[in-house]
Amino acid sequence: MMGGGWFGGIGMMIIGFLGFVLLVVGIIYIIRWILPQTNNQQQKYIDSDNSLGILKKRYANGEIDKQTFENMKKDLGY
Repeated sequence: MMGGGWFGGIGMMIIGFLGFVLLVVGIIYIIRWILPQTNNQQQKYIDSDNSLGILKKRYANGEIDKQTFENMKKDLGY
């Protein structure tokens, strides 16, 4: 006889469930692999020159106003 009884049905359910879990884990792994690369590229752009990067962060955080930012940027040679 074909079919394998209960074990055949349960075995197929287990294999299907494991396949689904592997698919979800693979999708999560791909997303986590893509996102840090994007963030690292943005961080490298900000930190390409440490002094200018710090100045930009201070301006973005509201620690300094636009006039101070422009003056300090000019003093740094940008």
